[in-house]
Amino acid sequence: MRKKNLVTVIAGALVLSMLAAGCGSTGTNEGADAAATAAAAATTAAAAQEADEMAWQEKDDSKLTGVTAADYVELPEEYDKLHVQAAKPVDPTDEEVEARISAELQNRTTTEEVDRRVKEGDTVNIDFVGKIDGKEFEGGSGTYDLVIGSGSFIEGFEEGLIGAEKGETRELNLTFPEDYHPEEGLNGKDVVFTVTVNKVSESITPELSDDFVKSLNLTNAFGQAVTDVDAYEDYMRSNMIEEREASYENNVKSAIVSEIVDGSTLKQDPPADMIDKYDYLLNRQLTYYALQYYMDLPTLMSSLYGATEDNYKDMIHDMAKNYALQGLAFQAIADKEDLNPDEEAVSTAIAEYVASDATVESVESLDRVIRESIRDELMTDKVIDWLYDRCKVEEPSEEEDSEEAGTAEAADTSAAAATEEAADAASGEAATSEEAAGENSTESGSAATGETAETASEGQTEDSAARHEN
Repeated sequence: MRKKNLVTVIAGALVLSMLAAGCGSTGTNEGADAAATAAAAATTAAAAQEADEMAWQEKDDSKLTGVTAADYVELPEEYDKLHVQAAKPVDPTDEEVEARISAELQNRTTTEEVDRRVKEGDTVNIDFVGKIDGKEFEGGSGTYDLVIGSGSFIEGFEEGLIGAEKGETRELNLTFPEDYHPEEGLNGKDVVFTVTVNKVSESITPELSDDFVKSLNLTNAFGQAVTDVDAYEDYMRSNMIEEREASYENNVKSAIVSEIVDGSTLKQDPPADMIDKYDYLLNRQLTYYALQYYMDLPTLMSSLYGATEDNYKDMIHDMAKNYALQGLAFQAIADKEDLNPDEEAVSTAIAEYVASDATVESVESLDRVIRESIRDELMTDKVIDWLYDRCKVEEPSEEEDSEEAGTAEAADTSAAAATEEAADAASGEAATSEEAAGENSTESGSAATGETAETASEGQTEDSAARHEN
């Protein structure tokens, strides 16, 4: 399948997923009147800029229901008879079910402190101090929960701890690899790490048994309790089938969106206020993503789209135009085929949204933009479902089919990961894991580790990019 730079999730979902930002702090210091005055001026200027950026909020032509969409967009001639490609879902094999179950067991692995010497696979909590030529260096010291054999630290570090006991301190005489952080001057340098083992823990993975299955308290699609290994295998197989069918439906709907957008042409530019709205919302959403991955917006845009400091704003504005085209195309279909949601449906959806969001006091206090988003999302869902029921789905070529298979495999993996998170949340382990991760990320240095923070960010960025491309 071709990749699309255009986000195929319509802007209603974009707005609803946006985290409203707004924070500030106040404080006083004796003799700081000038600073306070400057801060107040800056705040006033920022508020004025914000008001200017959101001038579209009061304009009817910023929303899809405020314009006649057919005046702006020419739809594909036979949009109700689309031909799209998507590989039909294939039932999982016995081997795939076994692999999923094995992953589930691994996901439920716990650690338990042991009173013995360190061996491969153990998790050790360590304090370490690194010195080059007898002097400590930046990023060379910290506290870390290290899995022995994970390859997280430079060669020789983890191996040097095998056989150590709790409370033991070892000195590891090592050498940084030649390609290790040349910009910091560490590459090829001899280094001595003084490491103290604070705790030794071993991993315990549950065995697949009837007792293990009963402990999960699962219920199958027929409302029956899953109490033995055979029933658990059937349960997992059914889940995998459902996941693949859902993935297939999503792939078809994504292809439908692409066909509609690619086949539609603008008769005239979308209203400037509508583009400004999407530009503003995209900037807010992308900035939120950037903060999640410890980046600024230009860096995120560079990672996702290859943008530069000079052109990333133009790129976001072009994306906003694509959002406007997409919204107008779906609105034009809704108008032509009588697929607009009625007031009752919109009111019900708004009430459900308010009930699910503790930060919203009442329906009356709900922001206009969110109201419009909810309405637009309902409209879009109706249009896509209508097109889905009328489109013809064809099998892709062998090359494209292999890509689809990879997508299905990725979906299986993602589902297993999601189950892990659910299990952690249920058992209370998620909070513990986050606390440990926070401790590692804040207390440990980076010089000893084989995986840099930058590398980790790149992995997270790829995950974020999946939300923007199809």
